[in-house]
Amino acid sequence: MNCFDVCRVLVAGFGVAGLLATGCSGPVAAPTSFTTYAAKDQSFAIDYPDSWEAVGGGQSGFYSARFTSGSASIKVTADMVGSVIGNIVDPNSTSSTEEVPEELKAIYQVHEMGKEKMAEEFANFQESPATPVQTAFGDSRLAEFIGGGSFGGKMHGYRLTALGVDRRITVVCCCRENDWKTLEPAFRKAIATLKHGR
Repeated sequence: MNCFDVCRVLVAGFGVAGLLATGCSGPVAAPTSFTTYAAKDQSFAIDYPDSWEAVGGGQSGFYSARFTSGSASIKVTADMVGSVIGNIVDPNSTSSTEEVPEELKAIYQVHEMGKEKMAEEFANFQESPATPVQTAFGDSRLAEFIGGGSFGGKMHGYRLTALGVDRRITVVCCCRENDWKTLEPAFRKAIATLKHGR
C-alpha cells in the first residue's frame, strides 16, 4: 500500500484530511528566495523562504511565528519565562573575572531546559550537544536533533536558543529526514538572520 492509499484509508476512518495531507506530502523544494518576517511586538525578526506559508501572533510576554511548506517548518518563539530564569541563574552577572564553566552559563541552562518540551513533541527525541554560536542576541546555543514525527516519520532539525534583554528566543527548524539535505542550508540561513525586531 503506497502513501496515497494509506492517506485515503485514514481520512475515511478519522476525517483528518488536513493533517494527513501534510504527513503524505511530497519532497519540499529547496528555497530560492527569502523575505523578512518581523514580530509585531518587535521581539524578533527573521528571514524565511518567501514561498512558505507564514502565520504569527501572540500576546504580552509571548509571541510566535511559524513558516511551513509541506512537512517542513521553521518556528520562532519569544517568551519572557526563559529570559527571567536566565537572569536568575546567570553567573556572568557577578563581577568575577574567572571563566565560567559552560554548564553554569545561563544560555546553556536555558537551552537545556528546552529539551523537555522537544521530547514531548517528538518521539524518541535525540539531540547533539549544544554548540556556542553568535546571533544578534549575543551568545546563543545551537543543537541538531532527530525524532519521530506524525505517523512514525523520522524528522531532522535544528534548535537554537538565544537570550534577549527580556525574552528567550527559540528557533526550531525541522523536516522529514528525506528532505534534510535539501533544506538544511535554508535552515542555516534562516537561523543566521535572526535579529531584534526593532
